[in-house]
Amino acid sequence: MGTLTLSASPLLWEQFLVGALDGEAGLRPELRSILPRWQRSRSLGAPSTGQPDEGPSVGSLALVERRARLEPVWHELGGMLEMLSAAPLPSGRVALLADREGVILATRSSGGDFTHHADYVRLVEGACWDETSRGTNAIGTALAESSAVAVVGPAHYAQRHHGLVCYAAPVHDPFGELVAVLDVTGPAGAAEPLVLVAVASVAHAAEARLREVAWARVAAAARGGLESRLSREDGPVLVVEPMGRVSRFNAAARALLGGQGPMAVEAALGVSWRALTDAALRGVALETRLASQGPAWRIHAEAVGTGDGSSALAVLVRLESSGVRALGMTPGSADSRPAVAEPSSAGRAPRTLSRDLWGADTVVPPGPWAALKGNDPQHRATLREAERFAPTSLPVLLLSETGTGKELLARALHSASTVATGPFVAVNCGALSPALLESELFGHAPGAFTGARVGGAEGKLAAADGGTLFLDELAEMPPALQVLLLRVLEDGAYSRVGESRVRRSRFRLVGATCRDLDAAVRNGTFRSDLYFRLQGAVLRLPPLRERNDLPELAHALLRRLSEEEGLATPSISAAALTRLAAHPWPGNVRELKTVLRLALVRAGGAPVLDVDALPSGLGSPLSPGAQVEPRPAVPAAPLSSSAPRQPSAGAAAGPLRELEARAIQEALALSGGNVAQAARRLGIARSTLYRMAERFGITLPSRA
Repeated sequence: MGTLTLSASPLLWEQFLVGALDGEAGLRPELRSILPRWQRSRSLGAPSTGQPDEGPSVGSLALVERRARLEPVWHELGGMLEMLSAAPLPSGRVALLADREGVILATRSSGGDFTHHADYVRLVEGACWDETSRGTNAIGTALAESSAVAVVGPAHYAQRHHGLVCYAAPVHDPFGELVAVLDVTGPAGAAEPLVLVAVASVAHAAEARLREVAWARVAAAARGGLESRLSREDGPVLVVEPMGRVSRFNAAARALLGGQGPMAVEAALGVSWRALTDAALRGVALETRLASQGPAWRIHAEAVGTGDGSSALAVLVRLESSGVRALGMTPGSADSRPAVAEPSSAGRAPRTLSRDLWGADTVVPPGPWAALKGNDPQHRATLREAERFAPTSLPVLLLSETGTGKELLARALHSASTVATGPFVAVNCGALSPALLESELFGHAPGAFTGARVGGAEGKLAAADGGTLFLDELAEMPPALQVLLLRVLEDGAYSRVGESRVRRSRFRLVGATCRDLDAAVRNGTFRSDLYFRLQGAVLRLPPLRERNDLPELAHALLRRLSEEEGLATPSISAAALTRLAAHPWPGNVRELKTVLRLALVRAGGAPVLDVDALPSGLGSPLSPGAQVEPRPAVPAAPLSSSAPRQPSAGAAAGPLRELEARAIQEALALSGGNVAQAARRLGIARSTLYRMAERFGITLPSRA
């Protein structure tokens, strides 16, 4: 990240204001840096004296909404702000975090008398410091030029700020979009050039952290597809993660490279991370030698988790002998320097997995669908239906309860689609106010509204061009925006807020809601024409209470959570599974993950996760949603019967029923037939135990 320091004297500033510098710009080298910035500030209409009152700012509600827009990265940015405020810098400074429109979202003070002056010049939360409002200043100029900058004393365009020295650096997301600015401001008399280096370094660290977090999120949905590619390719294949970390190999790549664990891509392949991602995004191959005297190899790189086409979160690499298609044949000659070669297959759509891979005993679906774990027939039928529609251009509507995994399914649809190499852009329509949602979706022109970004914003429609747009909580979209969205779906045409120019975007739409859209259409809150336009393919993930694969799902989730925490995966006792089965799961799979994560901590490394590790209210009448019957009551043969059971539709599957029944019998035996003690041992209510025993044909003592 380049840096720029702007400085000037009060005399130069006065000469500029009266027009005495306009003819001398080519003669005075000291003006070459500051003069263009002052001229830009003047053209924007910024006040040269500064704001006589509070100046432009946003209210508390708008401030909350702006922070919400950064919610996916807020934790990481907040941590970097704390790091900056705790750095060993001279006291009497304030550290700031501003959004991409120059509005200060958070401040941290190092103490001293400067705090009062910071309040006086409005270095406070909610104040806007873009160049239109304040002229040349570190936050606004860093935004305008996307570069780290120091503005010292009279270099500020507004006289009110001549007593300040400001250091700011922009923070870009993994796809290159500017999302925030970090700033340190103090008194001009305490200027220190090393502060700019510190601020730029922390901003760079923030960008690296955002890449790591973004890859971790994408990896959750992409890991299954990557693992499938690694296993089915005969030649050497490996995965390179952010900043050039080779994290996965197939057997052929491990044998070729001698790798057993993570290694740097430069050491493994002799190419840099930047060169590799550039080749993946441009669809070209590279040639390299893996040893000084070894044969030449061709590198085919495919981008994983691309955003706007300018970056990638990971790269899948295939290696083949240079000049031939088959591995093991005599390679062609090449020098040891990486060189651009022929177009690769990076732009091709991934192959749709054959239906014959979906065996009846497959607990984890293959390929892009692996993140949606489970063996429930309804669940698997939905995934098979999704696989049928994934390669088409039809819009997809996901009608499922909260917490069932709608976004995971949307990402899987994208990964298996013909636009898989394009971006996946997600927007939560229920998380933003109507005005912010319109700006977020369609973008806005410069100056479209108070606090608008100086250069405008492209919006999510533009970002999704050539990929998939996922609109979550679609039913929360206000009617006016529904009309605009309908037009985009018809011909791809739209305009940014405050702009008349017609733009176009082509994308695959996946919408999701937990609401009853039929009812919303009937009561007029959702447009019928948009509803019919979206009904290309309608998919429904069953809620957890309707699924019969809870044991398999719980074990799969516990295994993943244990791996994330670096712990050995415990087994789950029959009593604990019975208690899990008795809970109605209003929060669905998301709630199950939370419960298992808590239980893993409470188990303290025990090899078996038992009832005492589960939340005390789980599955009891006092737990939320407990009025819902946890399983449909159906007649069942006694356990001693040799005849095979034929559970009716909706009943728990055989393995789950057997586990539940066995746990009840064990609890009764350990309690000497005392129903109350058995219920306490199982962690469920006595009335629930009676209902479950009746369902399984187990005789209990009278309730009297």
